[in-house]
This record gives sequence, C-alpha cells and structure tokens, in this order.
Amino acid sequence: MTAIHPIGLIGYGGFGQFLRRSWSVLNGVNIRAICDAIKPDQLAGAVFFADWRELVASPEIEIVAIATPPHTHAEMACAAMEAGKHVLIEKPLATNLEDARRIIETRDRTGRVAAVDYVLRFNPVLEVVFDWSRSGEFGPLRRVVVENYAQDETLPPDHWFWNPELSGGILVEHAVHFIDVVNACASGEPVHTEGLRLQRTPYQEDRMMLTTVYSDGLIASQYHEFARPRVFEHTSLRFVFDLAQLDLEGWIPLGGRIRALTNARTRGALTRLPGFQPVDPGPGPLARVVPGPAYIGGHPYDVDDVLEGVFAIDDSKEAVYGASLRAVLLDLIEGIENPGHLLRTPLEAGLTSLGIALEATRSARERDLSALR
Repeated sequence: MTAIHPIGLIGYGGFGQFLRRSWSVLNGVNIRAICDAIKPDQLAGAVFFADWRELVASPEIEIVAIATPPHTHAEMACAAMEAGKHVLIEKPLATNLEDARRIIETRDRTGRVAAVDYVLRFNPVLEVVFDWSRSGEFGPLRRVVVENYAQDETLPPDHWFWNPELSGGILVEHAVHFIDVVNACASGEPVHTEGLRLQRTPYQEDRMMLTTVYSDGLIASQYHEFARPRVFEHTSLRFVFDLAQLDLEGWIPLGGRIRALTNARTRGALTRLPGFQPVDPGPGPLARVVPGPAYIGGHPYDVDDVLEGVFAIDDSKEAVYGASLRAVLLDLIEGIENPGHLLRTPLEAGLTSLGIALEATRSARERDLSALR
C-alpha cells in the first residue's frame, strides 16, 4: 500500500468486530469510524456514529465496509459511492436483482471501486481447486456437492435471519458463498437452476436444496440446513474431476482428502495442496488400478499411477478466516491504488450468485414439500 486508507465500518456485531480485529494488523489501514445501533464500550480511537448516513458523509473516510443485514446493503452502498467512497459489501450483494444492479450502476457512474466480501475465493485450499478447474490438469470438473448443516440455537424465530424480506432467505443470505465457489470453478455459464424446500415450521425456511447445471456440463447440488444443535454443525464440499475426487471439510476449509489418477505432470499438482501427504490406499479399487491410458467419457487420458492423500492447513479456522478477510480488503485497496487491477471478488460475481440463489428460492417455494412431513 502506498497510503493510509481510513475505513468506516457500518455494523459492529460479532462479524463487524471480527473484521476490525482481522484488519487492525494491516499497515496502511485505519479503522477510523464505527456505526452501529448500540455504541460499543471500547472504540480504541475510532469515532462512533449512531447514524450510518453521518459516517458515509464524513470527509475522514475513504472506504466504507458494510456488515449489516442484507436488505440494507443497496441503500448504504449506493449512498457511500455517491459520497465518493469506495465500498466493500458483506454478502449477499443485495436481496433482489434490482438492488444489485443499482449498486453496479452506481459504481459505474461514480467510478468508485466496489467489491463483495466472498472470502472463500481467498481460501488457500480452494485457490488450488480454482487453479485446477482453469488448467484442466485433472480433466473437466463434472460435479460439485455441498452439504451444510448449521445451528439455529442463536437464531430465535423472531430473528431477522428468518424474515425473507430482510435476509432473502437462507439460500440468499448464506448459500451464496458456496454458489460463488462453484461459479468460480465453472468454465461455463449457469443455464438451469431449481430448488426444493422442506421446512419444520411455517415461519422458518430452514431446509433447502438447489441444483444448478452449467453450459460446460458441470452439475452442482447443495443442501443447506439451519436446524441442528451446535455440536452437529458441519460443512463438506466434494469436487469431482475426470481424474480426481477432492473432499473438503469445514465452511472455512482447512483440509481434506483426495484420490487421483496421475502422471508425472499431475503428481506435482497435488503438492500444491497445503500440507499434502500421500497415504496408502490399502486393498480396494485404487490398489487394483492398472497403469495406462484411461478413457473417461470416451476421452483418453495419460495415466501411470493412482494416488490417495490427505492435506491440511497448519493453522486455526479463525486464523485462516482472518487472513482471507485481510486478502479481500487488500484486493480492494489494490483496485483503488491501481485502476487497472481486476478485482477477485467484483460486484458481478455477487450479481451472478444472487441470481442463482433467487431462482433456486423461487423454485423451492413452488416445490414446497413441507406438507408431506
């Protein structure tokens, strides 16, 4: 960074506080102002605003970070850019396409730099998956499966999370993270999306599925449930290439397992996974693979070995999450300092994932199976 970048943070709940802790270690970044409904006990030198409009209007602020409920994002982001600020918007970009497009139009008209906070694009494990998808080292990506089980212990029935007017619903408020991961892997465009819903109560849309088909033949399926005790919270992601199957654990993936058909070139690709260690597959299908050409879907591949391995980032979830949040902000600042820089989490990524989430939600509500319980 070539200058000090003063930031105003709107929304100072648990996530807003984590943003501040994560960013405070960066040289050249100064959390100058905070806005929230309740004034925090400790401001550590930041100015407090009770009204976000006053923060946006402050000449002391260059970047506005928005960490508030989804239905507020469009108004705040557009007002900030109209006031000459750059913006970082927590996902989702908005709760409807009209507002999302209005944010993009305001960015284009004002010339401000704006990004959506898709932290998973900066996760070290997923960065390898994105590279493999682009390079085709293990063949095309054919399938992605996401299973997400989240707790609802801190989400009482009157929480804004359950109000679709405020949150957009769980596929908009939460699943867009994983929809964006799939979009970042796909070489084609989404051509079909459908959803399914089975909820426990009339006022909690808490169990939903979605499937998206892409023009490159990729089929992605996701299940999102906010109905579990905290002890059972779990997220898994499976990526199926022609020559490899990668299984990740955690919504902030820290490690997992891979099985792959390899040759001299692709064996090196496996070592890009953090902490990769080969393991003995033991008796079973992998042990019986005969080296030689592999034909998958009629396509020949040069294969001379089969490998299974595990990998893990040698750090905590909080540390990896914080590092990814710093990377998102630094990418935005790079766009501010160097106008030719292409943001890794542009608003267009937020628009695409929001469109899929909204279409899946519409389809799920039409195909509600709750009455079958």
